[in-house]
Parts: sequence; structure tokens; C-alpha cells
Amino acid sequence: METHHRISISINTAPLKGEMSVLFSGKGEPVEGHFIGPAVHNYYLIHIVLDGEGIFETLGETYPCKAGDAFVIFPDILVKYEASMSNPWQYMWVAFSGDIVEASLSTIGITPDRAVIRGCSLPAMKRMFRRLRKSVERTDYPELGNMEASGWLRLIMYELGRLHQTEGRQFAPTSRSFRQIDQAIRLLSLHYGQSLSIEEIARTLGYHRAHLTRLFKEATGLSPMQYLFKVRMKKAEELLEGDLTIAQIAASVGYNDPLFFTKQFHKWSGQTPTEFRRVLINKHDLCSPLN
Repeated sequence: METHHRISISINTAPLKGEMSVLFSGKGEPVEGHFIGPAVHNYYLIHIVLDGEGIFETLGETYPCKAGDAFVIFPDILVKYEASMSNPWQYMWVAFSGDIVEASLSTIGITPDRAVIRGCSLPAMKRMFRRLRKSVERTDYPELGNMEASGWLRLIMYELGRLHQTEGRQFAPTSRSFRQIDQAIRLLSLHYGQSLSIEEIARTLGYHRAHLTRLFKEATGLSPMQYLFKVRMKKAEELLEGDLTIAQIAASVGYNDPLFFTKQFHKWSGQTPTEFRRVLINKHDLCSPLN
């Protein structure tokens, strides 16, 4: 089934782990009514609407978008976006990741509950996106291309932040409930290594456990404990690339019992931590220039 009249994508072959790096960027003309979601992503996405219309849904709110509007998708936040049936939008996008991204966006006023920006200069945005895509398509020195693309990404973020700060754009406010859910997401993402219970989180935010669970699932598609499990397992995968022992990794992601951690990780990946690490080592050996 056709989803786009036209689509093109440029992929970064040399993103740096942990750094703010572009993953891929593209431009598309979806067909009438084409939608994505409700779903969560594991990276950040900025969409700039070039023409036409559509809607963006996040944290229980719906935002109509037209040419010159932008919307930002945050990892692990349930979103949906859909092209108009009568005047489907065209847009360009950039996907990126990095440990400092959330803090960088927050400092310029872009948060999950303020993720729509109006009034972008399309000529300026088109120029920056064109240069960004040219950077990631460099085949001679992809590492330099990655660095250059990160620079253009920061300029795009600057432009979005400037609209927040200097043009006073206002956004439809989300309810207190969904702002609290954002706090819960941050709490789980930052304190995954501690012993956390849904009762403690609900008490901290002033909610009954069942009410918090319902709101959290509506926003993310997962219960709070399912979300915490996902955060812990993804962090464990990262740590398994290093030299920590299984017991040390277990403790680092909130499990005092290494055996219980092993069972949980097997449920997550279908492999024990030791098997997962062995596969990583084998992949690394295969990719070594000496082979």
C-alpha cells in the first residue's frame, strides 16, 4: 500500500554514541490520511511542515499543523501524527540522539508539553536541512560529516528556540495531569538504579496508584513499571559493552540479586547477559579492521 507520493532519506553512517548526533534526515510527501502511531520512538525527531496540513497528538493534546509549523517528538512519549485527507502535508525531518539532547531542548523551552513551534522561516529551514543532509551523505570522511551535521542540527534547534524566546509563541497548555506524567517519566529515567515502587512515585506526584498508572499508560503506551523495566534493560545493554561484571551491572540498574537480573534480562532479550556480551564481542571482532 502506497504511503508517500515521494520520499527521500539520508542516513548518518558515523553517529557518535552518547554525543548529540544526527541519525537520519529526510523529506516526504505522504498520501492523504497517512498516519504514524500511536507509537513511541527511541530517538528524537524534529518535523518541519513545508506545505499542506496535518495533526500532531502528544500527551493527550491534539495540535493542527500547517506550513511553517514544527513539532518535536521525544523518546518514549506516545505520539501520533496524521496527514490531512483533503490537503495532506509535506514535511522534512531529522532524527537524532545523545545524552545532552533533552537538557539542551529544555533550556530553549522545548519540552514534551511544549513540543509544537509555530512560524518557522521555511527558506532558512530548507537551507539548513539541505546542508545537514549533504553533511551526512559525505562518503569521504563520514566522521567529519557527522560533526558538520551536528552543527547544522544545533542551528535548527537554535532557530526553534529563538521562536520560543523572541516571538512569544504560546502553545495549548497540557493539563496538570500530563505535566505530572512528564515528571514521572523523568523520575524513572534518572533514578532507574534505585529501588522504586509505583506507590512511591504516585505518592510523590500526589496521585493514587491506579490513577497514575492509567494516565502514564495513556501517555507512553506502557505502565510505569513496564517503562522502568525498559529503561533498566536498555541501560544494561549499554553497560554490557564495557568491562563491568554482571553483578556490578545488575546493581547499577537497580537489581541487588544478579540471578534475578539475569532472568529479567533473558525475558527482555532472549539471551542471558553473558550470551548478550559474547555476541557483542563477536560482532566487534568481525568488524575489526584486522579481520
